Amino acid sequence: MPDIARRLGVEVLVVDGAMGTMLQRAGIPPEQCNEQLNLTAPDVVEQIHRDYVTAGADCVTTNTFGGTRPKLAEYGLADMVGAFNAAAVRIARNSGALHVLADVGPTGLVMEPLGSATFDEVYGFFAEQVAALASAGPDAILIETMTDIAEARCAVLAAREACELPVMVTVSFGLSGRMELSGTDPVTAAVILQAAGASAVGMNCGLGPEQMLPLVEQMASATSLPIIVQPNAGLPRLLDGVTVFPGTPDELGEYAARFVDAGASVVGSCCGSTPAFTGAISDFAKERRVPQGRVGLAGVVLAGPRGIARLGAGLPLAIIGERINPTGKKALAQSLREGSMAVVRQYAIEQQDAGAHLLDVNVGAAGVDAVRVFPAAVSALVGLVEAPLVLDNTDPAALEPALKVYPGRALVNSVNGGEESLAAILPLVARYGAAVVVLALDDDGIPPSVEGRLAIVDRVRERAHAEGLSDSDLVVDCLVLTAASDPHAAATTLAAVREVSAGRGLATVLGVSNVSHGLPARPALNAAYLAMAVGAGIDAAIVNPSDAEAMRAVAATGVLLGRDPQAERWIARAAACAPVAGVTASRATDATAFLDAAATVRERLARAISHGDADGAPVLVEELIVGGMEPGAVIGDVLTPAIQRLGDGYGRGEVFLPQLIAAAEAMKAAVGRAKAHLPEGSSPTAARVAFGTVKGDIHSIGKDICISMLESQGFDVNDLGVDVPAERFAEAARAADAVCLSALMTTTLPAMEASVKAVTVAAGVPVFVGGAVVTAEYAASIGAGYSADAPGCVNVVREAIQQG
Repeated sequence: MPDIARRLGVEVLVVDGAMGTMLQRAGIPPEQCNEQLNLTAPDVVEQIHRDYVTAGADCVTTNTFGGTRPKLAEYGLADMVGAFNAAAVRIARNSGALHVLADVGPTGLVMEPLGSATFDEVYGFFAEQVAALASAGPDAILIETMTDIAEARCAVLAAREACELPVMVTVSFGLSGRMELSGTDPVTAAVILQAAGASAVGMNCGLGPEQMLPLVEQMASATSLPIIVQPNAGLPRLLDGVTVFPGTPDELGEYAARFVDAGASVVGSCCGSTPAFTGAISDFAKERRVPQGRVGLAGVVLAGPRGIARLGAGLPLAIIGERINPTGKKALAQSLREGSMAVVRQYAIEQQDAGAHLLDVNVGAAGVDAVRVFPAAVSALVGLVEAPLVLDNTDPAALEPALKVYPGRALVNSVNGGEESLAAILPLVARYGAAVVVLALDDDGIPPSVEGRLAIVDRVRERAHAEGLSDSDLVVDCLVLTAASDPHAAATTLAAVREVSAGRGLATVLGVSNVSHGLPARPALNAAYLAMAVGAGIDAAIVNPSDAEAMRAVAATGVLLGRDPQAERWIARAAACAPVAGVTASRATDATAFLDAAATVRERLARAISHGDADGAPVLVEELIVGGMEPGAVIGDVLTPAIQRLGDGYGRGEVFLPQLIAAAEAMKAAVGRAKAHLPEGSSPTAARVAFGTVKGDIHSIGKDICISMLESQGFDVNDLGVDVPAERFAEAARAADAVCLSALMTTTLPAMEASVKAVTVAAGVPVFVGGAVVTAEYAASIGAGYSADAPGCVNVVREAIQQG
């Protein structure tokens, strides 16, 4: 049997198509647990594999997409993880396929901070399934159809620990070109998953081949890993209540060839496809040669869940915002001691808006429990900012939980040449796919000479390589000492920077403001030294991005040293700092800060909602009410418009689901505080909404998000759960002002129609339907209203109840 690891990225490998589609054709009812068939009807599953092999598939995918414990628990089969998964591998092996890919799908849980599932519990579920699959001897693990980058990353990390097989992973993108839950684009997904240890990355489901092609091109530009592509057989359409995939085998085959030209080497198909599609894919794709020589993105690449930052490789200087550090900041320190993240969120937004490319997060202050507060601070920023985070903590007890909860590729600050630091930090960096700042010091302190610092850097570099890290995981800080105590200190640091950057080819960073400590006119000194450091070759600077003088120096040196192509950054900064209404450019930042401080409480409250500040929003509500504003007016005139604006932004593709969910939590907290001030009995009765997923469908994520949005705006929601029969909807409708039904599976659309009829007969209240397989046309055909997303759900329900 050929080794799949040797073939990945070298040869074109054809993967099979849809298992669910073929099981339906074989007469398996939609309510059946497909994984159970591995024991009760193995011949049916094996025949499907054989049909795909006969058509030309090199690889078959095991019938284990829903094989994690949470998914099997929905059928009362949680204890069958081992038996179902191992049997599936044996069945697939009997098909005669060259390679067996052990399939792992989503758990159906939403991870923190978007949901309540913790990293550790989801990690455990994936590790359990992968161990069961690996025990039966597949060729590789295939994690697929992930819509949240946090869950995809968690699955890769778990699979790497549970087995020694190649770990392939594909994610699903929507029409926006981003993962639906996390808002992650193809480039960012590739960076995060490669860092997590994936052997191959790609995409499947969600889109047809036409929509997927440009996303494949984007992903291939960002990684050197083999690329996997498995589109649906076109974008689905509903005809007479039946989902139809309009693509043809030849169409998918032609696109498969284009996928290979774009960089893919593993091609197949997903929903709506059959062995006929696999045959066409094989015919077309096997004629192509896999492009060689992709190298991915140069430099040290960091990533948050919705964007990347790059250091080194001659790129423009990256700015690391330094303000989320309680040293000398009483308000921040006190908020951290109280467990509030309001100031952390404020500083993060301000620095990102001021031009920071990364944000340093440090919670070190007296009275702050870093083990608890540090991961909480990181979690608070996940849905708020696009800039990747620098995790500024050297205590493994605090750092590891933060690395778990951060669904990106963080920069850890820092490791030094001391044995304790090396042993504690480097394994964590390697395990969680992070990069690390290397400090040029050890247990004896900071060497006064260039040679002494370089020796430490070389020692740490060698140890990092032994841990499996590469130069693209290291950023060196040669350490700035104050010029007040040693007139030669600044020059020594710059000389070390030149040696590390030019002589060793490593990325470098400096915390510039240390140079002026104890001296007057610090901003001028900092700006001058920053310009000198850029000239010496630093790739990133830890500074306050609101320091206008420093940021001008950065922009100017970038132009003059050729690190700002077409002077784009300089022109943008000059435009942003142009004199306005009598404010000089040199005072623009100070004026902005003054205007922010002078913002009305109403404006600050609206901003707190949009930033998902569940800590700060209730405080601002209190301030408004104490100042004389009626609680009802706070809700109607400030809070509701704020969340509606965010919903509108989501509809335009300017706001992503993580931000929406965080805003909903802040909205709930603020509304709750305002209602507490209403006289007893004067609070208007909340409109009642019954919400459930229809019979035969056990998907709950979309329903849960809609419920969160409805509750955030004051609706009283009766969550009926999943797999809800029509009679239950009818019963709940009698005590509701509106009913909402969700479905993700095409096979459950008849149940949706039956439920709409039952509600109409029983209560006559407005009924709304939604879900991935539902369209406005289908909703109208069964006599229901429709919404495509959570903000729209709130709007249509509100309008219907107001009109009713």
